[in-house]
Amino acid sequence: MMLSNNKNSPNKGNLPLRLVLVLPFVLQIFAAVGLTGYLSLRNGQQAVNDLANRLQREVSDRIDQHLDSYLNTGRHLAEINGGAMDMGLLDPNNPQQLGQFFWKQLQLHNVGYIGFCLQTGDFAGAGRFFDDGRVTVDEVSRKRNGNQHWYIYNTDKLGNRAKLAIDNGPYIAMQEAWCEEPAKTGKSMWTLYQWQSPPYTVSVSANRPVYDKNKNLIGVIGVDQRLTQISDFLQQLKVSPSGKTFILERNGLLIASSNKEQSFTLVNSKAKRLHGSDSKDPLIQATAKHLTERFKNLSTIKDNQSLEFQLNGQRHFIQVAPWRDEWGLDWLVVVAVPESDFMGQINANTRTTLLLCLGALTLATILGFYTSRWIARPILRLSQASESIAAGELNQQVEVPPVDELGRLAQSFNRMAQQLRDSFTTIEQTNQQLAKTNEELESRVEERTHELKEAKLTADAANHAKSDFLANMSHELRTPLNGILGYAQILARTASDEKQQRGIDIIYQCGSHLLTLINDILDLSKIEARKLELQLVPFYLPAFLQSVVEICRIKAEQKGIEFIYQPSKNSAIGIVADEKRLRQVLINLLGNAIKFTDKGSVTFKVEVLLGDITNLRFYIQDTGIGMSPQQLEKIFLPFEQVGDSKRQSEGTGLGLAISQRFVELMASQIQVESQLGVGSKFFFNINCAIATDWVQTNSLTSSGRIVGYVGATPIKENRKKILIVDDRWENRSVIVNLLEPLGFEVLEANNGEEGLEKITRHRPDMIICDLAMPVMDGWEMLKQLRQSQTLRDAIVIVSSASVFEIDRQNSLDAGGNDFLAKPVQAHELYAVLAKQLQLNWVYKNTSTESSIDTDASAKTILSPSISDLKGLLEHVETGYFRGIREELDRLAQLDEQYQPFIRELRELVKGFNIQTVRHFLLESINQSQKSTKI
Repeated sequence: MMLSNNKNSPNKGNLPLRLVLVLPFVLQIFAAVGLTGYLSLRNGQQAVNDLANRLQREVSDRIDQHLDSYLNTGRHLAEINGGAMDMGLLDPNNPQQLGQFFWKQLQLHNVGYIGFCLQTGDFAGAGRFFDDGRVTVDEVSRKRNGNQHWYIYNTDKLGNRAKLAIDNGPYIAMQEAWCEEPAKTGKSMWTLYQWQSPPYTVSVSANRPVYDKNKNLIGVIGVDQRLTQISDFLQQLKVSPSGKTFILERNGLLIASSNKEQSFTLVNSKAKRLHGSDSKDPLIQATAKHLTERFKNLSTIKDNQSLEFQLNGQRHFIQVAPWRDEWGLDWLVVVAVPESDFMGQINANTRTTLLLCLGALTLATILGFYTSRWIARPILRLSQASESIAAGELNQQVEVPPVDELGRLAQSFNRMAQQLRDSFTTIEQTNQQLAKTNEELESRVEERTHELKEAKLTADAANHAKSDFLANMSHELRTPLNGILGYAQILARTASDEKQQRGIDIIYQCGSHLLTLINDILDLSKIEARKLELQLVPFYLPAFLQSVVEICRIKAEQKGIEFIYQPSKNSAIGIVADEKRLRQVLINLLGNAIKFTDKGSVTFKVEVLLGDITNLRFYIQDTGIGMSPQQLEKIFLPFEQVGDSKRQSEGTGLGLAISQRFVELMASQIQVESQLGVGSKFFFNINCAIATDWVQTNSLTSSGRIVGYVGATPIKENRKKILIVDDRWENRSVIVNLLEPLGFEVLEANNGEEGLEKITRHRPDMIICDLAMPVMDGWEMLKQLRQSQTLRDAIVIVSSASVFEIDRQNSLDAGGNDFLAKPVQAHELYAVLAKQLQLNWVYKNTSTESSIDTDASAKTILSPSISDLKGLLEHVETGYFRGIREELDRLAQLDEQYQPFIRELRELVKGFNIQTVRHFLLESINQSQKSTKI
């Protein structure tokens, strides 16, 4: 066999073996070290974010727990002390006892001050005033000290006064916010205020008003906790080297902070609260500004917020957590942490890693160069040996190079890869645990927020129901009664026989009585406040008594008992008294007698003793269950009832109490005689004046039934247009049916907006407007009318079911021409129409026209002298109509020119409308005075 001598020379484009060995080795080391450094930095940053969020939440939770514990202490102490006074365990008028009691509480609780201010100006308290932390007791007692000075005493170990520490000068505790605001609102609350004496600190005070058994304010309990105490706690929290914690109000004012600066500054001994954005600490200032810019209004923050922002080129983490208290505190707890506090060591490690990477790369290049030589030599020898064999040199022996280092390198790499996999697995588990913890915290916050919203909705609903009850009761109950009473008056005009007329009268009387009862319940507060006065009006006694008897006889017949009415023989007179109150007293007494009588009878007896002063005596006797002496002592107390539970459920326990108050206003008293199991007898008497020539005043006047009218311009086609603006069809229907038969053209509107449109289109002669309506109420409609150049002179009559005099006065002040109360009475409606439109009524049984325009009459009729007019007015005020007639007879003989005046006044007296007569005389006096001045 022959060996070839031709040797293949290497291509010029092939890479040297040394470069092939060194370059991949260097690139692998560079990639592995670079990737490891990048992943370490990224994972470190993620771990920092998670750690920062967790640390912020933990700090925020600790602050929430501290606020709950710290502020609940003050609130509970206020409630405990108030309860002790309510139960009589503490004497509010014993400042020495109060001071020692408060001193003992301060030994057990970390609060700044406990005090009690009295309505009288006195004050008692205990607190930590001095820098050494000792607890002193305070007193302001004009009775004990003879002045209004604030004395501060040192104490012994038991809290007893030792000696006077300082006289702080005059002090009026009721002028401080912690005492003044709860006294005005009448409820427990928190107050932020400044002490009036050194150290002039700002405190948050838990305050509770204390009342006596009659609901009269005694004073206010106050438990002060300085804002600096909250700051001290925040300073103790270790968030991070540069991290800050602080608490804000919703308006941005600073409550406390972990910075040593106070949350306020003193300007002329007055505390000026700092906003968070005004803090001297750069991080607190920047964080507060960022929150304001981010949310615009801090009140919109409803739940926890995790935020980030840049300050001086560095990232900062923010955790915001709302904190609320059931007494009204609503704060924001803020934790701000710079990222650099966590990234400092990581950045240093990153720099070290980069330096090590560069060093390793250099070393790997050098080692690779020498290693490649060490590896290349055996390979070159192998190559040479191969060429030798190819050349026919078969006896070449190749030294086998060792490969143990390469194996170790592979094992090291595998171990490194395994460590990386283990590291990634650990990080993933940590992230999952953090996510689970975050979900649990969010769930708890959401549940707590839902509970707080439910509680707030319940409290708001209760406050709203309590505030609206009185107004809604007047409006909602009077509206259906308006329809009942209105249609009773309409039906009375069309009754075909006497029996129907009598039935309609009973319906009207029952409805009127129900309306009276509603008014009396609403007037109970006026009775207690002694602001209720009798409304004396003339009325016909027999008709009055008969209406009471008819109502009560129906109740007696329903129970199957006999009702006996024994009127006086000389009761056919008119009297001047409070008809409404007297009716309620009699119906209450008769109703009770019927309710507690199951068999036998109820007797109603009336006696009239005539004289200069008429005396009326009323007796109500029954054969019911009777009462024991113990029950007799309590029957006139409010909410006291006798009898079994079934009968008690039929009433409120207010009837006899209200009746006794009414009779006392009439200068008398209800007396009672009763025997258990036999029956009871109630009786009382009142004095009243006689109203002679009495006739009832209603739509059936002394001149006959009204069937039409004659206006100021007697043109037959000129029908008066009346617009009724009311959202309730019942109210509109009553007035429509009262006016259309008389020849009026009546328009209707559902609300103020529709009313304005119809006023502009139809130009009515008069507008009758309700106040409470949807879309646009009566107030707004009246305002727009008076501002209009073309409609400002429209005649507007305000009609409302309100029982408050202030609403009537406000409606007139707002531009109303007159007021018409609901339920609408026919005679009142006709009087307002005649007065405002200058109408003369046309009656069915006469061809003459009778005018009730007292204003026009007073201006055109020659009146007597002012002294004679005042004498007539005095008779009207006392209800002495006989004196009015005698005075008119004297004036008729005095001067013939007074005859028109006398005829007009006699006609008004026949109608027996005291208000109309009084108004006529007042207008006559005013006209005479103007003529005298001219």
